[in-house]
Amino acid sequence: MSHETFREVFPTDQDCSITKVTPCDSISGKGYGSFQISTTANHLSASTMWYDSTTASVNYQATFSYQKDTMRVSPDIYFLLDDSGRIRALHTLENPLDTGSDRHIFTYIYNAGGQLINKTWLHSTINADIPLFSYQYAWQNGNLISVEVREAEGNKRRVMYAELHYDLSKTVHDFLYFFPDAHELAPYIFSVNVGKKSNNLLEKIVLRLFDDNGSELQSYVTVYKRYEFTANGNVSAVFASGDALDGLPLVNGLTRFEYDCK
Repeated sequence: MSHETFREVFPTDQDCSITKVTPCDSISGKGYGSFQISTTANHLSASTMWYDSTTASVNYQATFSYQKDTMRVSPDIYFLLDDSGRIRALHTLENPLDTGSDRHIFTYIYNAGGQLINKTWLHSTINADIPLFSYQYAWQNGNLISVEVREAEGNKRRVMYAELHYDLSKTVHDFLYFFPDAHELAPYIFSVNVGKKSNNLLEKIVLRLFDDNGSELQSYVTVYKRYEFTANGNVSAVFASGDALDGLPLVNGLTRFEYDCK
């Protein structure tokens, strides 16, 4: 199988959406909670929630409503969508539970191929015109290979740099977004369209933070392995180890996935 892609081995003519993401105890294999994602008939996101199996309770829930180019979470938190249904802006609160907290705006730009290439972060309570940070995304062979974050003004100091490494012999079908910087999307990452996803299986992310002088302050490494697949080639499980990154949808250990295919 080393010279074949998973897409060739497993036909993927079905249109599938992830409906359940379950982090599991790596020894027992039992889930201790799950993200549950519901979609409409045309695969628009309807809702997402986190169900805590240990307490049999829902700890987080968001229901999405749509009007023209707006995907709304609440009166104060909403996405603006482009003509392709991709998010082009997120208006949110510093503390989503406090409507009086500071407001932030994130904007997203895509290339002609539909890949995310730029993001800006504005602290709109302070200044809605001048961004705090600018994010640049680099792609190669259909894969996101790096993210660089710089201050948007002044000397444009580099703040963060992440490299993503893949197994290029294995193609994955419409799996997950792996944006190590996307802390603002963490509650919604299974429910929003952020353009194209990477083509190949992710193996490792190396993230570095830098101090005011440009020297490396700290580094984080996360490794992904032991992938499992459904009969039609969708990822059904993956094991993550190393450092947990705020912007990623997976925690350390085993995570399982369920799909709705049409």
